[in-house]
Amino acid sequence: MSRVAKALSPASRRTKLPPTPKRHRKTELRRQQIFSGALACFERKGFHETSVTDIAEAAGISSGLIYQYFKDKRDLLFQVILEILEAYNRDVPNALVGVKDPILRFQSASLAYYRVINQRVSAALLSYRESESLDRDQIKILKTKELQTNQLIVDCIEECVRAGYFATPNPELAAYWIITTAHAWGLKNWRLRKITSFDDYARASLRLVTDGMLTELGRAHMKDNDLLRR
Repeated sequence: MSRVAKALSPASRRTKLPPTPKRHRKTELRRQQIFSGALACFERKGFHETSVTDIAEAAGISSGLIYQYFKDKRDLLFQVILEILEAYNRDVPNALVGVKDPILRFQSASLAYYRVINQRVSAALLSYRESESLDRDQIKILKTKELQTNQLIVDCIEECVRAGYFATPNPELAAYWIITTAHAWGLKNWRLRKITSFDDYARASLRLVTDGMLTELGRAHMKDNDLLRR
């Protein structure tokens, strides 16, 4: 059969079916299995000293299977770090569903951000320690994603400013106060988890940041709208 005939044949025109939910779940479970193996190896040996074979053994799979999901070891590191940023983009908006009050939206978004770090302490530490091993394009993508996730918090702060509850000349700077205290839980988790619980840390940190922005109207409003007291 000629190339033209092959191109026009019914088989060549079949549309590739999207993955089924079951296959998608299997793929995600496999990726998480590889992530866990990679994190364990990167923590123990460092990125440069870890081989794909090491990761495969830690994940309980073959080396060849890893290449079905990732181009190489650097791509795997990139995807592990990217998954944290994707979690912000998923979990923070989910926390805002059905929440109308500006103060409660700000608190819900911030607490969701804290929880992402708490659920991924090892990955967060890895991102700080090994991100310099990524190439320039990968780092650029991560920075762009970070700005997108930061904007989720900035938007909530700006809503509170428009409502007259917050007074801050720089909402993005205020958002970074939230972000840095969240990341501090990961960076200093070795000690912080011994002196306080995650919930108490998140609420106390968020309270300190919030108190610095509240107007009198905001303080009055928070008497009946405050997740940090619940």
